[in-house]
Amino acid sequence: MKLPSRQSRRKETILTYRAAFERSVEGRQVLAWLVEHCGLLRPIENEEQRVLHNWGVNLLENMGMTQGFNYDRLVDDLLRLTIPIEAIDKA
Repeated sequence: MKLPSRQSRRKETILTYRAAFERSVEGRQVLAWLVEHCGLLRPIENEEQRVLHNWGVNLLENMGMTQGFNYDRLVDDLLRLTIPIEAIDKA
């Protein structure tokens, strides 16, 4: 199988990237780990975190997730998340 160009975001690229993660439970677990490890939902505090964050954003772009109406769906999905106990300040 020929991999798409690293600079390309054609449909072939998007489908290839998504196939790597969405076809198995393990692939989804790896994607979740990458999103967490890249700090995509945390403030950037140093240069290392900036590099990881930008790499994570590039991954999502290559998966076609950061364009168009996906933002509306992303907001809907984020608001459906439960509030984990560790997110609540203890008084």
